[in-house]
Amino acid sequence: MAKYSNSRQPRYTSGRRKPSLSRRVRTVGPTPSRRRGPAPVLIILAVIVAFIFCWVFGRGCSGNQEAKENEKLRTYTSTVNKLIQRSAGVGVQFDNLRRNIEDYTKADVSRKLTQMVSDSSDISKQLKKVQVPQKAQDLNPLLELSFEDREGGVHKFHVAVLDVFDKKNTENASSVMYEGLMDLVLSDEVALRFRERLEGKLKAAKMTLEKVADSVFVPKQGDALPASVNEYISGISGTETGSELHGVAVTQYSTSPARADRTESGLSILPFSKNFTVKVAVENQGNQEEEDIPVVVTLTISPEGTPQKKTRKISKLAPKETATVVIEGLKPATGEDSKNTITIKAGPVPHEKKTDNNQMEFSFIMRAEGD
Repeated sequence: MAKYSNSRQPRYTSGRRKPSLSRRVRTVGPTPSRRRGPAPVLIILAVIVAFIFCWVFGRGCSGNQEAKENEKLRTYTSTVNKLIQRSAGVGVQFDNLRRNIEDYTKADVSRKLTQMVSDSSDISKQLKKVQVPQKAQDLNPLLELSFEDREGGVHKFHVAVLDVFDKKNTENASSVMYEGLMDLVLSDEVALRFRERLEGKLKAAKMTLEKVADSVFVPKQGDALPASVNEYISGISGTETGSELHGVAVTQYSTSPARADRTESGLSILPFSKNFTVKVAVENQGNQEEEDIPVVVTLTISPEGTPQKKTRKISKLAPKETATVVIEGLKPATGEDSKNTITIKAGPVPHEKKTDNNQMEFSFIMRAEGD
C-alpha cells in the first residue's frame, strides 16, 4: 500500500474573496462637521420683530410724507391767492369801465383796456411759474383756464368797443363783444369751482384758507346775453345802433381884462387895456373824434365900426374832451358911448345836426384910458 506524504495539497477556490469585516473605508482629509440651524421658535420671533419694525417705522414715514404734502399745498395756496387777488382787482376795474364807459374818451377806454389785457397776461405767466404740489395737480388747470379766459375776454371786448366807437361794423362788434363777455362769465364760474375744490382739500388736510376777495369780471351774467349786448352798444353809439353822433359846443368863455363893474342895465364894464384877449372852451359832445374845428370870434362895435374877426382851429378833439382856445388881436372901442359885442362860434363840424349850442354872445363897454 502506498504511503502518502503529509505535504499540503493546493486548494482551489472560486475566485471570489469574502470581504473582511475588519477593513474600514477612510476618507481623504478631515471629516466635515455637521451644520445645525436655529430652533424654529427663534425664526418665528425674528419674523414677528421684523414685521413690527416695518409697520411702526413705515407708518411714521408715511405720516411724515403726508405732512410734507400738506405744507406744499399750504405754500401753493398762499401763492395763487395773491394772483387771484390781482385778477380780482382787474375785474373791478373792468366792471367799472364797462358800466361807465360813456364817461371816458375813446383814448382813455383804449388805454385802460390795454393795461387790463397786459395785467391779465402777466398773471397767467406768473401762474405758470408756480410749483404745483401733488395735491393740486387736478386743480391748477382750472385756474389756468380762468386766467386765460379773462385775458382773451377783455381783449375781445376791447376790439369790439373800439369798432363801436369807430362805427366800423357794429353787427360784427356785437358778436365779438358777446364772445368776450361770455369768456369772462365762464372764467368767473371756473374760478369759483377752483376755490370750492381747493377749500375742500384744505379742509380735508385740516388747514384753513386765507380770505380772498371775490374774483368776478361780470357780476350780472345777463349782461353777456345778445340782447343786452345790443342794448349796451346802442347806448354807446346813439339812439340807433351804429349811428354816428357829431357835435361840438361852446361851453365857457372869459376875457382879459375881466369885468370890473356893470351898468344899471346889466352891461359889463371892462377896465381899459391895450391888450384884449378872449378865452373860449369848446367841448366835443358827440361820439366821434373831430378834426380841424374852427373857432371864430367876431367883435362888432356900435353905433358904428367895422367888424373884426379872428379864427383859430382845434386840430383834434376826442369825444367828451374839451379844448381851450385863446383869441388875441381884437381892438374894442373905448368910452361909454361905444358898445362892443363879441360873438363866439365853434364849428359846425361835418354831419352835425344840433347847432344851437355852437354859439355864444356877450356885450360890454371898455373904459377910456385914464378913467
